[in-house]
Amino acid sequence: MELKIDHNSQLPLHAQVEALLRKLVELPEYKNGNLMPKEVDLSKRLGISRNTLRQATNKLVNEGLLIRKKGVGTVAAKRNVLTQLESWHSFTQEMNEQGVAFINFDVQAKMVPISKEVSRFFRIEEYADVLALRRLRGDEEGPFVYFISYFHPRIGLTGKEDFSQPLYELLEKEYSTIPVRSSEVIRAQLP
Repeated sequence: MELKIDHNSQLPLHAQVEALLRKLVELPEYKNGNLMPKEVDLSKRLGISRNTLRQATNKLVNEGLLIRKKGVGTVAAKRNVLTQLESWHSFTQEMNEQGVAFINFDVQAKMVPISKEVSRFFRIEEYADVLALRRLRGDEEGPFVYFISYFHPRIGLTGKEDFSQPLYELLEKEYSTIPVRSSEVIRAQLP
């Protein structure tokens, strides 16, 4: 795999490095627990500062994709899905697989202060403002699911995005972010 950064791209360097690291951890040589390239070597090879590399690495460490061991180095984490599901699909994928044509009855995105629980999950200051996405979805017979999703500020979502498209695709294509960690609370209630 060619390790290269486009210094003329509009995509920030740290986002390019993050995407590159995501590809690296998928290579067989790193999946087996071998050490990732040393920070100083990789930053020289890519022509970037160690701080830029560290910013991208820290994000992947926080997501649980990389493990940094002081005095040893960085390795790819064994891939674990934190939910008890056999596979992790978006609502859109699940509905499409079942042949259900769903409808977005209401979509609202705005910045809100988060709770103590969400701040612990994100590891950010309690009551910090984050983007909350609320979606009321269902089929031709009416709504049957209401989602509230919170997004870490470092992703860069503004609330002006087109949230009618599949969320995981939007995050990956427009923000170079692949969800790897999720916490879900599911409740059933009468309409």
